[in-house]
Amino acid sequence: MDIKRAFVILLERWWIVAVTLVIGIGAAIVATLVTPPQYTSNAQLFVSTTGGTSSTESYQGDQFSQQRATSYAQILSSEILGQRVADALGLNLSGSAVAGKVTATVVPQTVLLDVSVTDSSADRAAEIANTLSDEFIAYIVPLETPTGQDQARATVTVVNGAEAATSPTTPKLATYLIYGATGGILLGILLVILVTTLDRRVTKRSDAESLTGLPVLGPVASVGRSPEGRRAQLDKWTSADAEAFRKVRVHLQSIPTGPKVILVTSSSAKESTINFSVDLAVALAESDHRTVLIETDSAHPAVAEQLSLPPSAGLVGVLADTADRPENPDHIASPTTDRYLDAIPVGVGLDATPMLSTTAMRDLMETLRTSYSYLVIDAPPLSSSGSAAVLAGLCDGTLLVVDTKLARDRDVSAAVRELQGSDARPIAAVMASTSRKR
Repeated sequence: MDIKRAFVILLERWWIVAVTLVIGIGAAIVATLVTPPQYTSNAQLFVSTTGGTSSTESYQGDQFSQQRATSYAQILSSEILGQRVADALGLNLSGSAVAGKVTATVVPQTVLLDVSVTDSSADRAAEIANTLSDEFIAYIVPLETPTGQDQARATVTVVNGAEAATSPTTPKLATYLIYGATGGILLGILLVILVTTLDRRVTKRSDAESLTGLPVLGPVASVGRSPEGRRAQLDKWTSADAEAFRKVRVHLQSIPTGPKVILVTSSSAKESTINFSVDLAVALAESDHRTVLIETDSAHPAVAEQLSLPPSAGLVGVLADTADRPENPDHIASPTTDRYLDAIPVGVGLDATPMLSTTAMRDLMETLRTSYSYLVIDAPPLSSSGSAAVLAGLCDGTLLVVDTKLARDRDVSAAVRELQGSDARPIAAVMASTSRKR
C-alpha cells in the first residue's frame, strides 16, 4: 500500500480516528479526575572533602567528592535511611515504603545531589525531604570518619531545603490530554488498518473492474420507495438518482447488439436488486419504449406493492398453468401509471425459482418479446439459485449489481465464474448503494 492510497483510506474512514481521539481525550480527563494528586518536594545537597590546599589536592578532592556523590545517591534511597526517616517523623510506614517515595540523582559534572520526595501530601513530602537530608548527614558522618580521627573525609551540606509544593506534580491535565490524544490517534490508525485489512467489500470501481473484467457503470443509488414514492417517480422522475440510471440506459442503448432482454442479478443473498430493476425499467420506459418488468425472486416479493398493481396470479401462476396462459402479452403483464411500463409480479403461493429454467419460462419470454422493446428480469442472486445463471443464458445480456455496502470480493468473483460457466452474456457491472425507503 503506497502513501497516497493510505492517505485516501484514512480520509474515507476518518470517523474511526475521530472516535478514538474523543475516547482518548475522554479517558485522559477521567484519569485526571480519578487519579489521586501527588506532590513533589525537592532538596539539594552539596558534597565536599576536607584538607588539601594545593591545586592538585583540590582537584583530587573534587574527584573524590564526585565519586562519593554517586554512592550517596544510592544511600539516600535505601531502606535503612527510609526507616530512620519513618522513625524520626513517627510515620506509619516501613522503610521500603519511605524509600519508594525518594529519588536521588547526581547533577552531572558537579558534587551536587538532587533529592526529590513524592507523596499524596505536600506538607509530608517536604517533611520527609528535609528529615531525609538531616538523617543522611547524621548517617554519613561516622561512615566517613576514619578510626582514630575526629574529622570526616567528606561532609554533606544542605544547599536548598525542601518546601511544600503549591500544585500537584501529577496528574497534569495538559500532559494527560497529550497522551490521551496521541494514544487515541494511534489507536484509530491501527483500527483503520485492521478494518481495511478485514473489510472485503467491493467499494471501488477499480476493484469491481479487476474482479469482473467487465465495464463498470455507476455508481447509482438503489432507493427503496413506498407506493407513493413510486407513483411520484412514474409521474415525473426528478430526484438526484434519476440521472445515474439514465446513463445506464444510454449505455445499454449504445451497445451495437442492442440487448432487448436484460437480466439483473447480484452476487449474494444479502444483495437485493429489485429496487435497481424497477428504477432501470422506469428509466427505459422514459425513452418511450414499451418496457415490462418481470419479478422472479419469490423470497422477497415487492413489485406488486411498490407499483400498486391489481391482484393477479403473477409469474408463478402463469408458469404453473401453461395451458391457460394468455397468448396476448397485454393480458399477462399488469399496467402501471406509466403507459410505457408494465410489470409481472412474482406472485404468491409457489416458489418461482425451479420454474425459471423451464420451457414455460422460455416461451413466456419469447411471447413478451413481440410486444415490448425491453424486458427487465429481476433474478435471484447467483449464489442462492442456479436457475439465475440458466435464466441469464436465455437473455440478451446480464447486469451484475454490486452493492457497495454488502458485496464481498469472493462473492463477486464466484458470481462472475457462475456467469462464465453458463451461456450468459454479461454486459456490465453496476456499482450501487442502497438507500432507505422514501
